[in-house]
Amino acid sequence: MGEEYHMDSVPLNHRKQTTNRHSYTNSGDTVIEGLAGVQGNYGETEVNAVNIEDAIGEYETLKRELTTLSRKTTNTGKLEEGVAQSEEFNLDEFLHGVSDESDKAGHTKKHLGVIWRDLTVKGVAAEAHTIFTVASFPIAIFNMWKLLLKKPEVPQKVILRNNTGFCKDGEMLLVLGRPGAGCTTLLKIISNLRGSYTSIDGDVSYGGIDPGTFFNKYRGQVCYNEEEDQHYPTLTAKQTLQFALRTKIPGSRLPDETRHDFVNRVLYMLGNMLGLTKQMNTMVGNAFVRGLSGGERKRLSIAEQMTTSSSINCWDCSTRGLDAASALDFVRSLRIMTDVLNKTTVATLYQASNSIFNLFDKIILLDDGYCLYFGPVEQAKPYFEQMGFFCPARKSTPDFLTGICNPLEREFQPGCENTVPQFAHEFQERYLGSNIYRSMMTELDQYENSLKADNQADAFKQAMDEEHQKRAPTKSPYIASFYQQVRALLIRQYYLLIKDKGALISRYGTILIQSLITSSCFYNLPLNGTGAFSRGGAIFFAVLFNAFIAQTELVRFLMGRPVLEKHKQYALYRPSAFYIAQVIMDVPYALVQVALYSVCSYFMTGLNLTAGKFFTFFVLLFFINMTMNGFFRIFGAITSSFFLASQLAGFMLVAVVAYVGYSIPYPKMHPWLYWIYWANPLSYGYKALLINEMNGQTYSCDSPGNSVPYGPGYDNWENKVCTMVGGIPGESFVKGESYLLQALTYRPWEAWAPDFIVVVAFFLLFTAICALAMEYVDSSNGGNTTKFYIPGKAPKPRTDEEENERRRRLAKITDEMDGISTGTTFSWQDIKYTVPVKGGKLQLLNGINGIVKPGHLTALMGSSGAGKTTLLDVLARRKTTGVVEGDVFLNGEALMNDFERITGYCEQMDIHQPAVTVREALRFSAYLRQDESVPKAEKDEYVEKIIQLLEMEDISDAQIGMVEYGIGISVEERKRLTIGMELVGKPQLLFLDEPTSGLDAQSSFNIIRFIRKLADAGWPVLCTIHQPSAILFGHFDHLLLLVRGGKTAYYGEIGPDARTMINYFESNGGPACHPEANPAEYILEVVGAGTAGKATRDWSDVWAESKESKELNDELSEINKTANKNPTREARTYATSAWTQFKLVHNRMALAYWRAPDYNFGRFLNLVLTALINGFTYWKLGSSSSDMQNKLFALFSTFIMAMTLIILAQPKFMTERLFFRREYASRYYSWFPWGISTVLVEIPYVFVFSAFFMFCFYWTAGMSTASEAGGYFYIMFVFLVLWAVSLGFVIAAASELPTMAAVINPLIMSLLILFCGLMQPESAMPTFWRKWMYWVDPFHYYIEGLAVNELEHLKVTCTDNDLLRFSPPAGQTCGEYMTNYFSYGGFGYIANPDAMLPEQCGYCTYSSGAEYYSGVYGWDAAHKWRNVGIIAAYFVFNVLAFLGLVYWNRKGRR
Repeated sequence: MGEEYHMDSVPLNHRKQTTNRHSYTNSGDTVIEGLAGVQGNYGETEVNAVNIEDAIGEYETLKRELTTLSRKTTNTGKLEEGVAQSEEFNLDEFLHGVSDESDKAGHTKKHLGVIWRDLTVKGVAAEAHTIFTVASFPIAIFNMWKLLLKKPEVPQKVILRNNTGFCKDGEMLLVLGRPGAGCTTLLKIISNLRGSYTSIDGDVSYGGIDPGTFFNKYRGQVCYNEEEDQHYPTLTAKQTLQFALRTKIPGSRLPDETRHDFVNRVLYMLGNMLGLTKQMNTMVGNAFVRGLSGGERKRLSIAEQMTTSSSINCWDCSTRGLDAASALDFVRSLRIMTDVLNKTTVATLYQASNSIFNLFDKIILLDDGYCLYFGPVEQAKPYFEQMGFFCPARKSTPDFLTGICNPLEREFQPGCENTVPQFAHEFQERYLGSNIYRSMMTELDQYENSLKADNQADAFKQAMDEEHQKRAPTKSPYIASFYQQVRALLIRQYYLLIKDKGALISRYGTILIQSLITSSCFYNLPLNGTGAFSRGGAIFFAVLFNAFIAQTELVRFLMGRPVLEKHKQYALYRPSAFYIAQVIMDVPYALVQVALYSVCSYFMTGLNLTAGKFFTFFVLLFFINMTMNGFFRIFGAITSSFFLASQLAGFMLVAVVAYVGYSIPYPKMHPWLYWIYWANPLSYGYKALLINEMNGQTYSCDSPGNSVPYGPGYDNWENKVCTMVGGIPGESFVKGESYLLQALTYRPWEAWAPDFIVVVAFFLLFTAICALAMEYVDSSNGGNTTKFYIPGKAPKPRTDEEENERRRRLAKITDEMDGISTGTTFSWQDIKYTVPVKGGKLQLLNGINGIVKPGHLTALMGSSGAGKTTLLDVLARRKTTGVVEGDVFLNGEALMNDFERITGYCEQMDIHQPAVTVREALRFSAYLRQDESVPKAEKDEYVEKIIQLLEMEDISDAQIGMVEYGIGISVEERKRLTIGMELVGKPQLLFLDEPTSGLDAQSSFNIIRFIRKLADAGWPVLCTIHQPSAILFGHFDHLLLLVRGGKTAYYGEIGPDARTMINYFESNGGPACHPEANPAEYILEVVGAGTAGKATRDWSDVWAESKESKELNDELSEINKTANKNPTREARTYATSAWTQFKLVHNRMALAYWRAPDYNFGRFLNLVLTALINGFTYWKLGSSSSDMQNKLFALFSTFIMAMTLIILAQPKFMTERLFFRREYASRYYSWFPWGISTVLVEIPYVFVFSAFFMFCFYWTAGMSTASEAGGYFYIMFVFLVLWAVSLGFVIAAASELPTMAAVINPLIMSLLILFCGLMQPESAMPTFWRKWMYWVDPFHYYIEGLAVNELEHLKVTCTDNDLLRFSPPAGQTCGEYMTNYFSYGGFGYIANPDAMLPEQCGYCTYSSGAEYYSGVYGWDAAHKWRNVGIIAAYFVFNVLAFLGLVYWNRKGRR
């Protein structure tokens, strides 16, 4: 893009050579048209070519006038809104104008070519990776000793073989080849993206700069645009581009140009150049958020890369998803920018037209890593024709060239069949002996010499120094200073957070609800001994809830990772700046969050009511929140896997919560692990908060239960003592500071220093660690997809004979399509579709008619955003939002509930279950979609046929995987699989949404040829298509053409040589079509597709008035009259029985789980580590009264485990739901078998996990050794884990987004912990909660069951430290003095009943476990097995609720 500030007018002599051939003008009428050629001969290759020599005088004048105009007027006003009218804009003039001004300002020109010599690139071979399963990790650990003895050799495959080439500045190089030829690899090596290759031999030079130096100093000056579009879906197009521009504002701008002007000028240029002006304020969107159309999103990706103003640009299939006219406009824009700004452009394009092909200077043709041709574009076709190949008329040159790589497509000149090369290595040998090769090598040597003579590298370095902003270090690849980076990121972060209203409302709503409920549970705590313990609980809860809320940040933090990786490569900003901006943006949100919580909980709980104490509480809680945000984000910064990050975070959360100092005070901590207490930010925060609350307070011991002994006759404080630690015999109160010192060893004077300072220090430390980890830890996968195969099934390289045999088989299968007896007619009349938008309704489809008959192959075409996909979604009954009007009939009857099953719909989004292999996925589809009566062997045979037809033999045993994680099959292979998944179901009617988008010409040809065979066999097919070549377009017999606004521009026959269709447009005032033109491109240009497309007429009105339209209406009205509107035939929604569906779905899900080691083995490790940490924390607890309390807290620690399982179950379910919705929409199976399978598949894992948890925790913590007690613990724990996982599913099933679920989790978990009766016994709870919440909380039954199981037979023996000491009255023994107390039902015993003054009585608070749990908590051993039943009932309830939610949310919003 707009490297407008170093724009270089290309020397005239160079322009004379190159420019005459290149068409500069956009599709619309422009100022240049008068100079250029005759308007109206669409499709002529030389039309619109700008002859610079002839027009130079007028041109210079025009240029100066236009520049001044466009900079002074248009930019200021209209660009504020990111809007401008396309007719004001001409890119060539705009760039030349700015370039001239840049020259006048004395800016150094920045341009750079690229050279590579003897380049051999190797990657990991297919057999190197086998599919991971749950067993892979244990086996890998077992095999570790082998690795210590010798390093394993990784099998390699050669991707590029001894390749030499170059691309000068100001030139465009086209890289052609079939998938797997090495095109993407060559682009990545040129782009300096080397991470995913095992070895790279040979030299690459960027104008004399080596790749290492280039990466470190000038990374963003070579950019790679990948096939997949990665953007934040909730930003608008304008916000996305503005952000990128703010980070690339150069230091040396045009005179009087502010930063704001610069951003607006470039935005104006990009909006017009790529036809995005009207879309600037539309959300970008993605598969799940409504926004730009696929083509518009692709144009946004292109615009974003152009903002980087990089010198070398690599475009990998960047026209995928664009219609033919937009693709041509895009490449024309590249041509202009390359010429005017002296850029170096390298592109791979699938299905390029001749018009696009002719815009390039050089071409390199690859096959299997060999170079078949490298040389000038105009000599490529003659070179191969002289070799003996034949190019048929109307076949585009790029298709001819890639066709040479495919023996099935090659055509020979008579008599040359045996003299031409057959295999790639033979082609390369022939090329290396040719004159073209020698002339290219001579040109390369001359270019290298001229680089040295001109000192291009030094000039480039100087230009880069100028481009850096004032405070940006010139040695860094970043243009903007760190401050400007953070500023731009802050603006973007603000938009991201403010747009996500659902997350904001749910987040703050959760906090408000939580704080109100918590404070009502601890309402108005009394200032006595019981109240002191509850205060500790309330403050612990404040800390715990803030930690839980901080854990939800992890989800948001990981969601933007792919965008960050792309921007890293563009060198837009330092990853550390991204983190710093996030932290700054956290501040206002954290302040609001802590304010909400503090205001509610502090005053309602009745904490220390002085202003100083309140604000200390507020400040401490704020820093605890910020610190924990940083703590959890560290795990997101060091790994890109959500599962791994969640598991690490979950395990660490358990550790830090256990060692806060609440559940187990510091003096009682086991010496092995108490270092965790000192390394734990929460422990310092909790300590400071508790000191803040208790220091200076006095706690009364007068009420019953707060002193010993109490009751009638025990009124003299000389012979009593407070039960609260820190009490002095004879005093009726306890000072807060005494309690802090004696019970917890907290020193009250340490609250601010060191405790508060340590919390702030941890916050700064975590911020630094996160920023550095993001800067230096490379968690990307190098951008390559790695294939994983079933062991022993990886494809081996084929010999020439095997390859020939494979080709013969493929040719045979395509000729063997069987006919079908029942022809299907599908018609639709007056289809309208409106969707609700902010402030009203938007009509996307407007009265569309059409019919598809047996044998018809109908193309659905139109520009990007005309409503093609929307129409298919409506016809295929996939829309779940909006209002659809109109009549649709299948075989003359209204649609029934079997419609989705008997039709196949290949969607644009390739969504597949990633765990299974290609063959397993196809078989799954065939078994469920074909009738149950068809034998399994026959279905399997048909699947093999489809695999061969779609050339998927090499990947048939490869795991599908997910592109975003860099695992599995490629984008192009996924598209073939999507088509295969529908074909194996043998549908009666086929809808295809851009089946050839992103495929090479040969794959597209195979697929369209196969679809044509289906149509000939009687199948009706409706297919959207974006960039068909003339050959592909020739396979279609009917066309439905849409224009913007969702209106029809044409429906009817295409005719031989497309004459019927062309005649319609020519006879209605359209321009004449040149005989050589591609008819598909012609009609798109006529109706005004393309980025700045302008039609001469409103073709939807022309169609509405035409006789063809009236004939179609009459035919559809006749169908409507005779149609059966209430058919009564039997219609089955699914092809198979419920039992078959269940078996197949469950087996596949079990396989998916077995192949999900990151989830299952990760959970296993998490459980084991948690169990060990808890087991060793509470190591071998004895039978003293404090040990009894600790046993309860040890059992309580298993709760946090449940929290971890709930969090981990959700993303797994949400990803599975995506695949379910796609398959349910096609009626593979019902929602019920899937819902039941989701739960059942977890059960075996839960049994194993629970057993290991018990081994690691139960005996290490010194729990009861009785076999019944151990068995009870295991059964109860199994049900708890089942309940936790199913609750995770319920929350996920109710939430559409992971961020939503992440906000609900802490609320639910906190409530369950709060009301289980442990932190606040039932007797102390407010009546409202005690009456119902305590009884509906499953954790109450769980903890009661475990507590009574553990303590019912325990005899308490107090240690000296646990005894409470007081003096008996003179003349009485301790036993005599306490007789009345025990007779009133007092608990405990006297350790020394015969002692008399001066010796003190040693009182132990409880004599047995039963006394403890019944006295304090009101629990009963008789409820033990009842509680197991209740937890089991909760699990069943969760399952039923989950199934209800699955049914409710079975369809995604579309």
